[in-house]
Amino acid sequence: MLRAVVVAALLAVAAAAPARACDEAAKDQARHTGPRHGRAPWVIGDSTSILAAPILGRHGIEADAHGCRQFGVGVSMIAARPKHELGDAVVLALGANGPIQRSDIARARRVLGPHRFLGLVTPRNLSSSAGAMRAAAAAHPDTVLLIDWAAFSAGHGSWFAGDGLHVDESGAQAYAGLIREKLTPFLGIPLRLPAHADAPGVVACGKVRGFGRRSAVYVVRGADRVTCDRARQLIRGPRMRPPALWRYVDWESVGVGPWTDVLYRADKKVVVAGISVSS
Repeated sequence: MLRAVVVAALLAVAAAAPARACDEAAKDQARHTGPRHGRAPWVIGDSTSILAAPILGRHGIEADAHGCRQFGVGVSMIAARPKHELGDAVVLALGANGPIQRSDIARARRVLGPHRFLGLVTPRNLSSSAGAMRAAAAAHPDTVLLIDWAAFSAGHGSWFAGDGLHVDESGAQAYAGLIREKLTPFLGIPLRLPAHADAPGVVACGKVRGFGRRSAVYVVRGADRVTCDRARQLIRGPRMRPPALWRYVDWESVGVGPWTDVLYRADKKVVVAGISVSS
């Protein structure tokens, strides 16, 4: 009953005067639902994210939502947080309160640095903002994660209040679920890896440069099913858009051992891993 009252109140605010709507906010800390060793992904949102914040927290994702929040404010929030307190993935669920340009996204990427991932949630009401996000993801498939809420929610009018922007409870579940799915590489551990690169069965495949760093490449599982050439190609390739039937895991945020980046085939019979090296 209390949940229903809260939902009704927030939907009423969404339809109220803009000044009042801008005062609404919600925060939720991540609850670890499985083993994870790095900091949780962080979602910075506007009023669309308010009802979703506690759901994201239950999924192991930190969430901070505030009505009328501008994209530039979200970037400033990232800049203000000490680097050692940032996880490997930060999501900006912003862009509905004013058009954003690719230069705004470029600034967000600079603030995060070359070794972190920027997630972008497309707004439903500003096609220019959504277009800038899609263009950035296409240009930077190694570091920019597109969470296309505008496309995903198309045709689901029952998820929204009368303005077609602010979600109701069912919409909040769908919204949080989409973000959770896209952040899978940064949550939980889908497989076990040896604790050392010299473990039996692990095959060294040389070094490659990608993702702004140099990595030693290994076939950790299934050496009889994949070549070293293919392993190097996978580690060098765009992490946010792995090949069909492959999955990426940001191992620094979810696992133990020397591995930094892991790609595994969907059947888990082949696992390729990289270890960041200085030279």
